[in-house]
Amino acid sequence: MSEFNNEQNTNQQQVQQSPHTSQMSQQPKQRLKPKFPWFKTILVALVAGIIGALIVLGVGKLMESTILDNGGSDVNEASNSSSGGNTLDGKSEKYDSINQMINDVSPAIVGVINMQKAQNLDALLKGKSNKAQEAGVGSGVIYQKNNGSAYIVTNNHVIDGASEIKVQLHNSKQVDAKLIGKDALTDMAVLKINDTKGTKAIDFANSSKVKTGDSVFAMGNPLGLEFANSVTSGIISASERTIDTQTSAGSNKVNVLQTDAAINPGNSGGALVDINGNLVGINSMKIASEQVEGIGFAIPSNEVKVTIKELVENGKIDRPSIGIGLLNLSEIPEQYKDQLKTSRKDGVYVAKVDSDNGLKEGDIITEIDDKKVKEDTDVRSYLYTNKKPGDTVDLGIERKGKEQTVKVTLKEQKSSNDKESSESDSASPFN
Repeated sequence: MSEFNNEQNTNQQQVQQSPHTSQMSQQPKQRLKPKFPWFKTILVALVAGIIGALIVLGVGKLMESTILDNGGSDVNEASNSSSGGNTLDGKSEKYDSINQMINDVSPAIVGVINMQKAQNLDALLKGKSNKAQEAGVGSGVIYQKNNGSAYIVTNNHVIDGASEIKVQLHNSKQVDAKLIGKDALTDMAVLKINDTKGTKAIDFANSSKVKTGDSVFAMGNPLGLEFANSVTSGIISASERTIDTQTSAGSNKVNVLQTDAAINPGNSGGALVDINGNLVGINSMKIASEQVEGIGFAIPSNEVKVTIKELVENGKIDRPSIGIGLLNLSEIPEQYKDQLKTSRKDGVYVAKVDSDNGLKEGDIITEIDDKKVKEDTDVRSYLYTNKKPGDTVDLGIERKGKEQTVKVTLKEQKSSNDKESSESDSASPFN
């Protein structure tokens, strides 16, 4: 940062100094007569001759390396190459050019169409058909083909609420898709299609080896099928980011790759690939703001592999649950904080207890297995990463101003369709 600031300060000084310099140039200057006028004449002639020779040589070299196209614009001729001149051409381990890579990978990229039936009575009374209509379009990636079928990974939010799902292949043909499994917290879903002609499966990169500055390409359908098979390019802006997300199953901390490759609505579920055409991540989200440009995120390929394996085997992700409703202390309105009888600013308030697990409403969770807890996502992230149903966990709590430890046996978390709540639910006792 100091180098940047120094450079910035230097630039500012230069800007401030420029008016002063121009004023000085307007002041009359005393000219000194040369003592040796004959020497000046010879020197000027010599310099002119050297400059003339350099110009001739430069024009000759320029003519060798430049041709004029029919439109009259300069076109750099790539020696011994038929590529388009992309600066990354020749650096891939598998392809001679980026264009070749894109053409080879494209059959693995599909459009995912969320079809929904009219749900409200008003629409039905107005005579609108109850036939499923297109409700949204995203992208997907074919990652496996076998026995005449193909498996596709996409985002859960792309197919959320769908009564039917259709997939548009690279050749624009639309086929029916079957939902194999989905998970809201990781925002991932797996589909299956039986019509696989003209498609291919993508290879996975090892996302743990991805480095900041690596070139990547986002492939998908920005803004819908009208712009199907689009590609944008950029770099990995950060190889490790942990961000808070809001999903239909609650808030969660997720590990993502950050990229400046343009990601727009419709790109969700599409591929982020490297120069070798390998899947680096699944494009999932971006920061959308007038003040923000080029900050998008992708689920790393290594996490994608683990999640889709479990979705194919079980149709869902089995996660542990404490069986409580949580509320961050920082989110409790000021007028109710006197009821808590605590001076803590960080921690999680137990707003609801669904079973006899040793916790009570009003407890404040401050630690989980000796790890500090500032908010509810700290609890969930620790459980989902390190525990499974049936395991035990030690919770450090504050109860009526006194600190103590409670051992809790974890149960299986119910899905969002079940009635029983879990710590994915936020509940407030302050009504």
